[in-house]
Amino acid sequence: PVQARHVAILFRRFTSWGTDVTRPYVQALEARQIAHLLVGGRSFHEREEVDALRVALSAIEWPDDELSVYATLRGGFFAFPDHLLLEYRNAHHGRLNPIAALSVTDRVRHGEPTDLEAVDDALALLRSLHRQRNRVPVQDTVQALLRATRAHAGLALRPGGEQALANVLHVVELARQYEAADGMSFRGFVQQFLDATHIEAGESPILEEGTDGVRLMTVHKAKGLEFPVVILADITCRLSSDRPSRALVAARGLCVQSLAGCTPLELVELRDAEMARDRAEGHRLAYVAATRARDLLVVPGVGDEPYP
Repeated sequence: PVQARHVAILFRRFTSWGTDVTRPYVQALEARQIAHLLVGGRSFHEREEVDALRVALSAIEWPDDELSVYATLRGGFFAFPDHLLLEYRNAHHGRLNPIAALSVTDRVRHGEPTDLEAVDDALALLRSLHRQRNRVPVQDTVQALLRATRAHAGLALRPGGEQALANVLHVVELARQYEAADGMSFRGFVQQFLDATHIEAGESPILEEGTDGVRLMTVHKAKGLEFPVVILADITCRLSSDRPSRALVAARGLCVQSLAGCTPLELVELRDAEMARDRAEGHRLAYVAATRARDLLVVPGVGDEPYP
């Protein structure tokens, strides 16, 4: 019988106009609890759990940033509903501020905490982590947040929880690496983490090479490999462009390319040759993709009329 390790899903590209085209495939596999390995994916910073942790670390470093504090309380680690946060804010002088919030140790409780007291507890946690952040290793602060919110269990129980948990633990590892590289402060790590949002980074793998699981990879990565079943994804990706963006003039040792909407004369003259070259490369790449299948090649059809 066909198993997950027999299947590879091949892509011409992983991103299109800034959108990660692998995400729907990954989410579908996660929803069906099918083991998978995204080889060379670049969507780490776009994951919900990574974004939630980034916001929470910002709230710890800058507790007077009410938007970060709100996003943290509303996000996946605490998940307070809007009406409760609004009620709490109105009851506390119109602010969500961990520093100004009444400490849970300053009042006497009788029985289980109320909903508003639960918000107070969350703010008290952020306040405590803020006060200790520069007295302990950065990774200790991250780990303390995860433990206090029981994030490990919460993430693991979600659809695709293994990947979410692996990504969050990867942030802990990034914190350890930051200090090992002579990182000086918690703020420095948070700023570095925030600055990295525009950088493409791969998700933390939950499967190692050689273990079971569907492979999602680009055709370039699949060169020289063979799988019993190959599925060609993103089938409407064009094989070639009708407007080449650059060309090489070997005789002159020159590379010409379009810039700011302007095209050099040399590129205009070489347009047809570059389009033919690009088209031939697209055909070669399509041939490589199709011949990775040993037993079964799946070519999805999209649309209701012939597509060249």
